[in-house]
Amino acid sequence: MIFLSSLPRSGSTLLTSLLNQRPDVYASPTSNLCDTVGAAVQAWEQNPTTQAQGGTQEDLMRIVEGIMANRYDTDKLVFDKGRQWAAPQIIQTMSMIQDVKIVATVRPIAECLASFAKIMKVPKKEMKAFCEHSHLAKHLFQSYATLKAGYEAFPDKFLLVEYDDIINAPQAEMDRISDFLDMDEFDHNFDGVEDSKEQDKAWGIKDLHKVRPKVAKQNYNAKRLLTASVWNHYQGGEFWNDKPDPKIKKSPIQKQHDALMKGDFELSKKLAYDNIIKFPSNDDMAFNAGWAKLSDGEVQEGYKLLDRGRNTTVWGDPHFGSTTPVWQGEEGATVLLRLERGLGDQLHQVRYARNLKAAGCTVIVSCQSQLAEVIRYADGVDAVVQHEAACGVLHDFHLPAMSAPIQLGLTQETIDGTSYIKLPEQVEKVSGRVGLRWSGNPLYEHSTKRLFPHELMFNSVKGRNCISLQRDEGSELRPRWVDAVGLDSWTDTAKAVASCELVITSCTSVAHLAGAMGVPTWILVPKVPYYLWTYHGIKTPYYNSVTLFRQTEVDNWDEPFAAMDLTKGKAYAA
Repeated sequence: MIFLSSLPRSGSTLLTSLLNQRPDVYASPTSNLCDTVGAAVQAWEQNPTTQAQGGTQEDLMRIVEGIMANRYDTDKLVFDKGRQWAAPQIIQTMSMIQDVKIVATVRPIAECLASFAKIMKVPKKEMKAFCEHSHLAKHLFQSYATLKAGYEAFPDKFLLVEYDDIINAPQAEMDRISDFLDMDEFDHNFDGVEDSKEQDKAWGIKDLHKVRPKVAKQNYNAKRLLTASVWNHYQGGEFWNDKPDPKIKKSPIQKQHDALMKGDFELSKKLAYDNIIKFPSNDDMAFNAGWAKLSDGEVQEGYKLLDRGRNTTVWGDPHFGSTTPVWQGEEGATVLLRLERGLGDQLHQVRYARNLKAAGCTVIVSCQSQLAEVIRYADGVDAVVQHEAACGVLHDFHLPAMSAPIQLGLTQETIDGTSYIKLPEQVEKVSGRVGLRWSGNPLYEHSTKRLFPHELMFNSVKGRNCISLQRDEGSELRPRWVDAVGLDSWTDTAKAVASCELVITSCTSVAHLAGAMGVPTWILVPKVPYYLWTYHGIKTPYYNSVTLFRQTEVDNWDEPFAAMDLTKGKAYAA
């Protein structure tokens, strides 16, 4: 399967029509295949039978491969069209299944905007607002960012086809595509192009994907249509020609986010605090301000602001249907503590069970099924139930775990950093053993930020007694001198962690497990860190046994690895 992942209004629909002239090719309309694969991965990870039946990452990849292979009932070469195929984390995952090749049509941002404005018949007096705020413009900018990120991460997997080239020299561009894919060349009919099968009803815009029968550039002045000021403002946006990104007017929240992602924390905090004053009812800005508050150690105010992120789905899970009220400190009650988000988040959040227990409560924990076998060993937990069955369990109150610090009244000083997950049987530590985990879930939206060259980790511990804690993606990178151990379940992983004198890991679920178990743990932290690690320092109040090794420059991992180099005989940090 070949992937089509283009910019909107850059000729991708025309390209699919031309490709479909070949008897050996089927090029799809915009497809939901990428979303379907994502849903399958999520269902696999959250289904209780996955762990019970010993499901492995290889099993999951076979399922994904089966979905891909059976999506289209044809022997032809399939081109599947979808914007998300260009995302770096998607490319990384799909590379485990096949040799990924992506064909993408591209066009300068200003010309794409002009094309949208033409078909939407946007009045000139509304042009500036259309380019800044319309959902079509936002869709264009998001698509551009995704395509740029994917191309920069995996340039060899892309063939970029410029709109003007496919209009002015269509046969030459189709031949380029054939060469890229090792296909025989084909003489296309550029005067008898069939219309596409795109369903414009889904967009609510008539003729959005209409293809004219003859390949030719439309006769209109894009600059005049867009207006000169708007046209000049959006010049750029041709990363494929080494031209800078267009000067898109950024919202206050985008300016704050950009400062954060560049690692300018002081500016980011200032903007976040200014935004929440100027826009007190904006929940997105409240969430960002809460993140900044936590970085300054203001736990209560930070979590209260973060909690408003639930209104815009950037924080926590949706309400799961319990008819009981939220726990507000009532003693002696039965409380359903609902763990939220990813596996690492949930391993962290179960710490609050012991706080509830101290208040005299009976604590039932709701979690993803694969974690249940470890969660039941956490302090304060009376019973564990998988998320899908949580509403059927009798309880007086429920408590979303990401909001628990608010109800518990926690401060920076009262957070308990001692261990809280203890295995029922003693696991003997192996003298000098170091457990290694070098990468996390590639589908995580910021996975590329925490990903480092694996050689840096291996070189830093060479000569030590090491075991692999990598049970999924990336496990094939394990050097021979790093021992493999059986990791068929989270209990197996917990026992392996318990056997180590030191765990070294990126910011993954294993980091939280090791910290929760009180095992000395070194975490490699990207410049823009997970909220628990704040922005500075080598320690965290949440895990006494954890030491943080931070990037000082975005994408530069040399310094944190040099700081923790075990080949220099440094003692383990406690």
